[in-house]
Amino acid sequence: MKLKFSKISLILACIYIVVFFAFTSGLINSLIEGQKYNVSQILPTRSIQNNFETIIGITILIFGFIGILVIYKANSTNKIKEKYMFIAAGLIIFSISIYFMYDLLSLKQG
Repeated sequence: MKLKFSKISLILACIYIVVFFAFTSGLINSLIEGQKYNVSQILPTRSIQNNFETIIGITILIFGFIGILVIYKANSTNKIKEKYMFIAAGLIIFSISIYFMYDLLSLKQG
């Protein structure tokens, strides 16, 4: 019974995180103002955002979160080499996420 409860809570936590990231990456702005610009390109303005940019933002935030989770996983391992591997992999994933977030921001500025 406890295992079933933990699966349900894990699913609900994942849904909560995805919804939080959707709101963080501008879901409301894309629903209100970006519907008339429903193209598969990045609009060079910071005041309007389309659905394509929102999906890219959610993906970038999820990859950054996965990088932080990999770094956190390093805390639970006992072998020192595994700790370094988890930390290195997590930092690489998180750094790539940060790079793409700044790249998206520079594309939005024009």
